[in-house]
Amino acid sequence: MPSACDNVKGLADTPTLFGVDGLVAVVTGGGTGIGLMIAKALEHNGAVVYIVGRRLQVLEEAAREHSRRGSLIPLQGDVTSRESMQAVAETIRQKHGYVNLLVNNAGLAKSFLPKLPGPGEVDMKKYQELLWNAGSPREFSGAFDVNVTSAWYCAVAFLDLLDSANKRGNMPGVTSQIITVSSGGAFRKDDKVFSVPYTLSKSAATHLGKMLAHFLKDWNIRSNIIAPGIFPSEMIEGLISQEYINAGVPLHRAGSIDDMGGLILFLASRAQAGAYMNGTVQLIDGGRLLLYPSTY
Repeated sequence: MPSACDNVKGLADTPTLFGVDGLVAVVTGGGTGIGLMIAKALEHNGAVVYIVGRRLQVLEEAAREHSRRGSLIPLQGDVTSRESMQAVAETIRQKHGYVNLLVNNAGLAKSFLPKLPGPGEVDMKKYQELLWNAGSPREFSGAFDVNVTSAWYCAVAFLDLLDSANKRGNMPGVTSQIITVSSGGAFRKDDKVFSVPYTLSKSAATHLGKMLAHFLKDWNIRSNIIAPGIFPSEMIEGLISQEYINAGVPLHRAGSIDDMGGLILFLASRAQAGAYMNGTVQLIDGGRLLLYPSTY
């Protein structure tokens, strides 16, 4: 009978530990920003990656400029439309018949919160007005539609494909996985948050990722969450200065593709690396949350 110690006799080499060769992945919002970083890291290391988004031209340009192996595939789809995501899943079903990894990355941030005054700087009536205008009902519902509701329905749309990958066993030792890209801001409790609708919706998205781990555990489909800090993206373009980063990130820099790429390769890789991760939250923010009261 094998001993428990048999599992510590040897260490696999780097390609075995972190290899994603043969993986079929879907990345929503994969044409720009963090989604493109994730897609590039996977495709450059051997995966077939479908990048999904509303703007086909952006996706095609991303595939043309960033694909290394010709396996970065643009696929137009609207994550807020259940019918659209079913159509995307059907396209991949016809081409491959399975998906090993779904990355729910598409996100929306609007209604940026202004700097709020402290006690004594304004009266309650003015403070009340500022909070009243922190986001319209439409902006709140829009943030939840993209950041939470769409993540749920995207996950459900691909369940049979994720299950098929497990049955095929084309990635020995690795079970299918959903990764939800949330935000480090999801854990903040302070009044200097980026956006109230965004922060609340990303908090809900984080919990959704944890719930999916429980919903799908009996099917051997894993669910993990990535919570990034400041990374270059269309969302923050023109809003974040180096001075802001120096003051707001203990490592004094924004995250890079190497930072995000290393994390996604770990989580998505073959057995002996990230394949034992399930139901976790991976905060990657350069220590930013250390500066704020948070729930992390």
